[in-house]
Amino acid sequence: MARESMSNLDLHVWVKLSNSILGCRIDNVYAIGDNIVFRLRGGASGALLIQPGTRIHLTKRTGMLEKPQGIAYSLRRYLRESKIMSIEQLGFDRVARLTIGSNILYVEVLPRGFIVLTDSNNRIIASSRYASLRDRVIKQGLEYKPPPLQTLNPFALDVDIVAERLQAGVDIVRGLIKGLGLPGEVAEEVTYRSGLKPDIKPDSLSKTDINVIVSELRKLYLESLEGKGYLVLIDDKPVEATPFKPLRFTSHSIIEYTDFNDALDELFSRRIEAIDVELEAEKSRLEKSLREAMEMKGKFEAEAERLKVIAEAIARNYDIVNSIVECVKLNWRSRESNKCMNVVSVDYNNGYYDLTVEGFNIRVFYGETPQDTIIRLYREAGEYMGKAERAQHAIEGVLRDLEELEVKVKARALASKIKTRRVYWFERFRWTITRNSILAIGGRDASQNDSMVRKYLLDNDIFLHADIKGGSAVILKTVRVKPTVDDIRDAAILAACYSKAWKIGYASIDVYWVYGHQVSKSAPPGEYLRTGAFMVYGNRNYLNNVKLELALGVAIDSRGYPIVVVGSKDVVSMYSKVYAIILPGDGTVDEVTDSIREEMASILDKSEKHIALAIRREDIRDKIPGNSRLIKVNRGMGETINLDIFESI
Repeated sequence: MARESMSNLDLHVWVKLSNSILGCRIDNVYAIGDNIVFRLRGGASGALLIQPGTRIHLTKRTGMLEKPQGIAYSLRRYLRESKIMSIEQLGFDRVARLTIGSNILYVEVLPRGFIVLTDSNNRIIASSRYASLRDRVIKQGLEYKPPPLQTLNPFALDVDIVAERLQAGVDIVRGLIKGLGLPGEVAEEVTYRSGLKPDIKPDSLSKTDINVIVSELRKLYLESLEGKGYLVLIDDKPVEATPFKPLRFTSHSIIEYTDFNDALDELFSRRIEAIDVELEAEKSRLEKSLREAMEMKGKFEAEAERLKVIAEAIARNYDIVNSIVECVKLNWRSRESNKCMNVVSVDYNNGYYDLTVEGFNIRVFYGETPQDTIIRLYREAGEYMGKAERAQHAIEGVLRDLEELEVKVKARALASKIKTRRVYWFERFRWTITRNSILAIGGRDASQNDSMVRKYLLDNDIFLHADIKGGSAVILKTVRVKPTVDDIRDAAILAACYSKAWKIGYASIDVYWVYGHQVSKSAPPGEYLRTGAFMVYGNRNYLNNVKLELALGVAIDSRGYPIVVVGSKDVVSMYSKVYAIILPGDGTVDEVTDSIREEMASILDKSEKHIALAIRREDIRDKIPGNSRLIKVNRGMGETINLDIFESI
């Protein structure tokens, strides 16, 4: 199993070897998911990457950087342009303290660890999260307190202390872990190098055995400080990175790195995400094009400015330049123009000469008057400004392409996340949420109508159906709250839109509702109920002329996953980041699906555009009742929708 975070030895070694970033300035701060990336200026090889609870090291894999939010935003605000003054390990534990300018940054790489920014008085400015724990409180304005720390350096203990502390475990490996506070991989490696079996009981060790253990501990420590890194692969997957060569892995591949940072980076980065080679290559190409275009624009603007300055110098010294021009003209045939005042060179074959005025070297073509030269220089300056403008257009085009690429990358990452989303029981049906947070479910076909009513319709629930043969039977679940008329109308939208009336092209349809105890799947004696048919007893309550107008939106659930929701405009607009309104029409389901996705992406701003693109096309298509007409796409209020509350209904 791959290691989840750096060990205390890893952090100790990293701090000892981090001289290259001391004195560097924070150029900028970005985010990649929950990782924070510090762009450094001044000597460091790569960027500094911090992942709370997991790691801190230099990285060359910055990928698509995101605008900072939360703690990353605070770090940019307070630390940009500040110098890294010192890096320390607290005790011999998994907490690092970085003094950056006048602030202090604490990085905890232990499980559920924090990133905490404090002022010089150790008062918390910002944290990756806030919490009240058993031994400390992480809250803005309070003094930062680290977790209980291991202060003992297990590699600096003498033989007697090691012998005593080994007794804390039932065997030698556990004794090294519990008694000395060694990471598991270090305890196993020291045992292996000592030539001892891992299940030996500590009280059976001889003094010679203890001496060997202490000797191997010190050798491993000194080896770790050499700065190399080793990556262990099992089935071609990285499982462990260490600052020492893990000799106990005799049958597995071990990759040696000259820099421990690279081994750490490979271990954790490969586990988090696979780099999309195609998008990375495209990003590199666009960034190169951007650099070239910006460089060319600068050169064109500089040349245009130089030519204007020279033209102005000629104008200020018009009489002097004119006398030089006349002198050159008189001596051209005799090829003695180079004797004229301020003429530095003459090219008779190509018909020009160079002269100096106010320190400027000016090229003049034979036959030009000073006025001609001024006009030519301004014309050439204009041509260069035109080139600069075209370069600016190219820059803007590349920046747009980079923005679009960033959206694609974020959309792919979010789409991958969506695949892991928990699917709730009611999602196999049609479903919506009413304005008072009541769940309504509807059958997709006659068979589902049957099974849904048999299994989920309770006596006090409300049963709805469009007043037409063929459609979704809808159940408004009333377990938690008594529905209002508006809740029933919200559920009626589901019954109306997912009925045959949509396919016929009606503008509206009556919908009736009854209580669950009025509905039966049992036919009267001698009669037969087909699949999807019901017996309804007693009075029916009618909602007349329910408009066949379906709202379809993209909302964010309480776990942070985007989902497609449908229902009344009032409800969907409340929960959705962006939503569409559709009516029965002539557009095919596929055409309308594509139009909705495109318009949703276009209406969202750059920071949210990827949300619409990450939604699977099928998830939108599945919600469209039939041939439709897209009326409009609008921004919604974007309130978080909590679906967990319906799990136990």
